[in-house]
Amino acid sequence: METDKNLDGQAMLLAELRAIREQLARLELRVDALAGKGAPAEAVIKTFVDGLDEGLGGGIPRGHVVMLGGPSGTMKTSLALYIMQRNRAEDVRGIYVTLEESRESLLKTMTRLGIGTDEDFIVDIGKLRMEHESAEEPRDWLQILKDYLSRRLEKGKLDLVVIDPLNSLYALAGIKDPRKDLFHFFAFLRGIGVTSILIMEAEAEDRFFPNHEDYLADGVLTLDFPKNEVGELSPRLRCVKMRHTEHSREPFRLTFGNGRFAADPWSAKADSNPAR
Repeated sequence: METDKNLDGQAMLLAELRAIREQLARLELRVDALAGKGAPAEAVIKTFVDGLDEGLGGGIPRGHVVMLGGPSGTMKTSLALYIMQRNRAEDVRGIYVTLEESRESLLKTMTRLGIGTDEDFIVDIGKLRMEHESAEEPRDWLQILKDYLSRRLEKGKLDLVVIDPLNSLYALAGIKDPRKDLFHFFAFLRGIGVTSILIMEAEAEDRFFPNHEDYLADGVLTLDFPKNEVGELSPRLRCVKMRHTEHSREPFRLTFGNGRFAADPWSAKADSNPAR
């Protein structure tokens, strides 16, 4: 019995130490931002992920093209929907272009996350593909998307665009040279002044961007599910690249609770592992 009490006490102490480390790490990032290392609020699109914006120096610089890559099931869509909806609540206007997952499925995800069911920002290309077989015929879908975004901008303000997933656009457009075509597409997105998050389904856990999309992008965020020493799976978020920022290069543990995403330093989790 005495041994069990000692073990329980050690577990509580480790949990307290972990919480303290995470709080200190977040405070360090906030101090850096307050010290002037972060970008002005009007110059960035916030992710509203606790800990991540501080790690990016305030958020994603406006006008950036950002890749969000990872294997299936790593919460890429959930994270992108969260970023979109939280920004819309702050009058940052945006649209979410879904190429495969249905509008109804995305709304269910939003309901599960507790972030509302506002659907007027969802552009369901997948529905068009289902209703019109001719939409599957080879055509210049990159140009179609460019034309749509240009027309959308004529109607009013547009700050943020999510495309989910970019892989599907390759297939629809019959792209033969992704690097060349994406160079021009990314230049178009920058030229119209929107901030873009392009979701990429990784072909393998260690191959996030098969066509070197990360070289062309201004920012790169990756998600994966590494196992720790005791076999636990936790979403790991990395900012591999974010031009024009002094971003953190340390990995984060991504969590969701009470309607909010949070990014805690991965090292704090690893250090608190009793198996280490």
